Amino acid sequence: MLHGTGLAVWPAVHTHPGTLKGSMMAKLDAAQKKWLAVLGSMLGSDAGFLQALTAQPSAPAEAPSPAGKGAETAAAAQAEEVLQDRRREFKRCRAQWVAVKQRAEQDLEKVKDGAHMAYLADAAQFPKIVAGCKAIDDILDNLDDELRDTLDQYASTPLRDQKKLEKLAGTAKEVLDRYQQFVASNQLMKAIDEKEFADVVVHAPVTKALKDLRKALA
Repeated sequence: MLHGTGLAVWPAVHTHPGTLKGSMMAKLDAAQKKWLAVLGSMLGSDAGFLQALTAQPSAPAEAPSPAGKGAETAAAAQAEEVLQDRRREFKRCRAQWVAVKQRAEQDLEKVKDGAHMAYLADAAQFPKIVAGCKAIDDILDNLDDELRDTLDQYASTPLRDQKKLEKLAGTAKEVLDRYQQFVASNQLMKAIDEKEFADVVVHAPVTKALKDLRKALA
């Protein structure tokens, strides 16, 4: 025992401080920590050990919350599903446009055949019919394959390549706007829907298909 220091309350103080660890450290009360500090000043080089004993333990690093990880995973899955839904809608509208365009091409050919037959014997009107058929060919030239090809590229581009998808979507919108302006101002397409030379409708279905595509690209 160290006389005159009041350390009688400390059990087995003759034991070297280096043996104090584990469960013994957990049992230190305030009074014992005080005496350890005094003892540390007496032991000199071992004071660092004693100071470590009396120091407050640092709080362990907080692990990521399982609930937080779950929320991040759910958010990522939801974002992926939104992109998949957009692609499905895009493909549906693309298929609709391709079908409408093919049908329009077939119906416009029927109109040309009907006009030729109607005025075949009228030499005075026949030049006008030739000009009219040329105007029908202009419709097909303006509703070319650029939009379909762009949509094909969009549909085949991986969802992770968002930069390319955005570029293709921008190109598709530009082509689509051009198509819509042409169709809206084309009086011949509107006249064809009157079924004068063939029982076909072209302007209305083409307009609807382009409108649906524009909505999908918005």
